[in-house]
Amino acid sequence: MNNRKSVIALVIGILSGGLAFYILYQNASEIDQKATPVQVLVASDYIPAGVFLGPNMVEKKPVPGSYVSPSAIRDLKEVDGLMTLVPISAGEQILSNKFGVGEETLALALNPGYRAYTLAVDETSGVGNLVRPGNHVDILTKVETDKRSVTSFVFQNVQVLAVGQKLNWKSSPAKNTSTDASNDDDAGYSTVTLAVTPEQAETLMDLEGRPLRLVLRGPNDDEIVSVPSQSESDVLAKLGHFVPAARPGIQIIRGGSKSGE
Repeated sequence: MNNRKSVIALVIGILSGGLAFYILYQNASEIDQKATPVQVLVASDYIPAGVFLGPNMVEKKPVPGSYVSPSAIRDLKEVDGLMTLVPISAGEQILSNKFGVGEETLALALNPGYRAYTLAVDETSGVGNLVRPGNHVDILTKVETDKRSVTSFVFQNVQVLAVGQKLNWKSSPAKNTSTDASNDDDAGYSTVTLAVTPEQAETLMDLEGRPLRLVLRGPNDDEIVSVPSQSESDVLAKLGHFVPAARPGIQIIRGGSKSGE
């Protein structure tokens, strides 16, 4: 009987020891896991709200696992195409819940190195109010001095960022009343905002007060052409002289032989 009790006590002791060892091992593993450094992205400097994250704005740093937020990102691809919704302090972990689509703004439409410059236009200089955001235009001007008057292209293939306060153009659905004057999509505009370089902005500012006219380009026309400035005498000398417009060649097949027209 005593032997049986001794065996039971020994088994209970072994099980208790094993359980205690298992608990200690689990706790040690959890402590070790929490203390193990994890590479996460942190802000290398202050990041304002309303910007897209770039590689130069972040750096990887080891952070103890217990201090890593569940929302911490480890790759910029996780927030690709999203902008910061709130400021991020230097050294702060980059968290996915601080990014979103955000509101459409003019600044987000600008490519690096470009500035938004607004020109006042009317129905004539603004191509009959038919220019739309995303179109490209040339800018034509006429400069008059005491001695002569010169017409010239100022810039070519300039991107239109906005017309009036519209950053994009969407046709609204047809309305029941044909005399609805509140239909903004049918309304005109008095300004056009262009994407220009700082140098181009200076030139446009210098030409302020002189007539500037937009010339609309086709969607696939990005060619820059060399057109000399023309004075009034140059224009008068050309009046009545017509040069046929070049026609694309048309290939005609007659009896198996090809000819061009």
